Parts: sequence; structure tokens; C-alpha cells
Amino acid sequence: MTEDAADLSLVELLGHLEDRKLSAYELVTDCLRRIARLEPTVQAFVTKTPQLALMAARRADQARVDGSEVGALAGVPVAVKDLFLTRHILTTAGSKVLASFVPRENAAAWQRLLDAGAGLIGKTTTHEFAYGTASSPTRNPWDPSRTPGGSSGGSAAALASRMAPVAVGTDTAGSLRIPAAACGVSTLRAGVGRISRYGVIPLSRSFDVTGPMARRMLDLSLLMRVLAGYDARDPGSRDDPIPSYPSEPPKDLAGTRIGLPIEMSWKEVDEGIAEVCRLALSQLVARGAVLVEISSPAIAAEVLRESVGVFDTINTVEALEIHDPLLPTSRHLYTPQVRRRVQLGEKVTPERYEKALELRSQWESRWRQLMADHRLDAIAHPAIDAPPPLIDTGRGPDGPDIRLSVPWTVAGFAALSVPAGFDPRGLPVGLSLAGLPEREGALLGLGIVIDEELETWRHRPPARTSPGAGWADGFD
Repeated sequence: MTEDAADLSLVELLGHLEDRKLSAYELVTDCLRRIARLEPTVQAFVTKTPQLALMAARRADQARVDGSEVGALAGVPVAVKDLFLTRHILTTAGSKVLASFVPRENAAAWQRLLDAGAGLIGKTTTHEFAYGTASSPTRNPWDPSRTPGGSSGGSAAALASRMAPVAVGTDTAGSLRIPAAACGVSTLRAGVGRISRYGVIPLSRSFDVTGPMARRMLDLSLLMRVLAGYDARDPGSRDDPIPSYPSEPPKDLAGTRIGLPIEMSWKEVDEGIAEVCRLALSQLVARGAVLVEISSPAIAAEVLRESVGVFDTINTVEALEIHDPLLPTSRHLYTPQVRRRVQLGEKVTPERYEKALELRSQWESRWRQLMADHRLDAIAHPAIDAPPPLIDTGRGPDGPDIRLSVPWTVAGFAALSVPAGFDPRGLPVGLSLAGLPEREGALLGLGIVIDEELETWRHRPPARTSPGAGWADGFD
């Protein structure tokens, strides 16, 4: 091949690997060259595991030579968020509390990827215990003076930098969608329980979701076919039929209705970001979809206030449950920011927590009713409301706001972020599409339409030798 394999999408790579136009060893080697060149600036990885990726590549290449059956991801390098247990590989959750923790088993999601033939190229950064949206010390590949978002920021930055073709992360209030939007990559927050959370260091048992990340939406369908499925070890796992995930964009969207909650999610949004999202939605309209404006200032204010309040109440109580056993001996090892957030749970009474659980159920019912009343297939809005913040090393890590992503967490909806283009600053913009979890396959299809038309996955961030340095001509 004349082009760099690290630039290709998973769909393209699998075709080349199957036809033996490309070896998995060449693919991994190209990704490792990118890591060597860009990691000093981007800082996407906590732990790099090049030998594991190369070993998986060699096994896959030999199996193809021998004509043996190979897994769906044979030889493909994967970046794994450092919340996932990886057997014999350091797993820190971004915290000094777990600075020397080496698990004895694999997280279920990583084991599924491993069984499909994937190789671990490294563990990526996360905001400490996934309790934030900054993922320090990682920098945004499109502008290293800015955060990549979080908490799955390391995975998003590694993808955008072409250090790996696919990655996995987690989402509680937006931890997949926010960094995907900030770094110009694709992700899907599937319905709760669609992918096993077993072996993932938790933040909230009510809201945590494991999910795939890639540069191309079609790649997510491939990953979902590997990752989705029931796991009895996860109490929240769904034991119901797995949706059909599309292998191509739907050709005709006649009758498809996309809701635009104007006051809730389009007002008080950076205008450059909003305009890019409106243009991206025109790709759906061109295939027959109808945009339906939903305007109600009173409801909008209530939705945002109630959803964030319900989320904060439930999340802080459940985060305290997880961390309370660690605090007596490890309090000093937490960053002040995350320690304060964990201790907020001490102020929530059992009655307030139970009320929040009731309100959550009501919000899910109300959103489902709104979808039915307006005959909506999805709800669309910008994934984040402003460019990712500049990094201020003089204070705690600061990431994008969760206000646009958290309503779908509370409602239990599926939600994705698809790259929509670039704002006037040259920064990537993500468009959020949310819908009923039982229809997440169709929701993914809508994202694929936009992505296949715009082909933003073909755009690479311009490289900088260091934060604040001048733009270079490209990665090479």
C-alpha cells in the first residue's frame, strides 16, 4: 500500500487485511510510528503496550497465510480507556489511588475484542475515576492548547491522532459523546446494559455505559456486533434481542422525523457550532427526513434544571457508595477536585435519592411521550455548546459542560455524536442524535448517512511539535 494504514477506517482496514493487500503487522507499525511522533504532545496514553499489539498482528497474519479462520478484528490494534480491567496490565482509572493496580482478569468488553482477534496498543487517559470531562494531561489533537473533553478523552485523542483505528470508553453523563465531539470522532452511547460493564471501574451503577469509539460511524456498527450481548455477571445487562446494526446508510428517509428542541438545546450555543450542525442535518433532509422544531421555553428550562439535578443527586450518592471504602486510607491520593465531588454524596439524604430515582422514571416516560406525540425518530442538537476549553495548568482540569448530554442519560435513551464538520476556528463539531434505546440501530443509521456524505474521517488534525507551536503541514 502507498497510503499510511493508520489513516484508514476500520471498514477499509478489514477489507485490505482480508485481501492481504495489507498485513496487520504493517498496520500496527504505522500506528506505533504515529504514537512515537505525536504522543509527546497529545499524551493520550497512560500505558503503551506495543508488544501486545504486534503479537496479535503476527498471529492474525500467520492465520491468514495458513487459511485459518480469523476473528472479526484479527490483528486490529485497539486503544482501551484506563477504566477497563486488563489482565496483567496496569489499570489506574487516572488516579494515584490505583497507581500500582494490576488486574488478574479482563473486563468483559475488552475480552470480547480480544476474542475477536484485536490487540491492545495501550491504555488511554481518563478524568480521574471518570468523574469529569477534561482527561488531563491529554491535549486536543486539533488544538493542543485545548482539552480533548472527557472522561474518555484519551481514547478520542488517540483516534483523532491516528494512533489507533478504534477505541473503547465509557459514558455516564456524556463521557463518550463529549470527547468524540471535541476531537472530531464518532461514538454511540447505546442503551444501558447493551454492552457488559463487568470489569469496568464504575462511577454510577444507574448511568454507566460502555461504548465504542472510532473515526467513522460505519466502524461503530462493526464494533457493536462484537461488543453487544448479555452478560450475567453485569446486574444491569440486557437479556433481550440485539438490534440490527446497519452495514450501509439507509437510502430513503421519507417519513423520518427529527426533533429539534430549540430552547433546550439550540439556544445559548456557540453560533459557529450551531450552524455546522444545521448544515449537517441537511444531509438527512436531502434523503427525505423532516425537521420538527419543538419550542417551549418553560419546558426547556425545566428539562435542563430537572435532568441535571436528578443526575447529580443519583450520581453523587452512587459515586460515594463506590469510593467510601477507599476514602479512609486513600483520601490524600485523590485530586482535590474529585475528592470534593465524591464527598458531595454525604449531603444527600436517602429520601432525596429515592425522589431522584422517581423523577428519573418520570423523565423517561415524558420523553417517550414527547417522541410519540411528535412521531419522532430522533432528537438532534449540538453535542457540546462551546469549543473545548483552553487548558489552564494553574487550576484543576476543566472540560466541556454536560448540560446537552445529560438529559439522554437521565431518560435512558441511546445517543450518538457524529462529526458534523468544522467551526470557523478549524475545530471539529459533533452533532448529537438521541432516540429510544430499542431503536439504536436505526439511530446509528442516521449518523451513518451524515458521516458517509461528509466524510470527515478523512480529515487529519494539523500537527504541532508542542502546545502553542506553529501549525505544521501535517502529521508527516
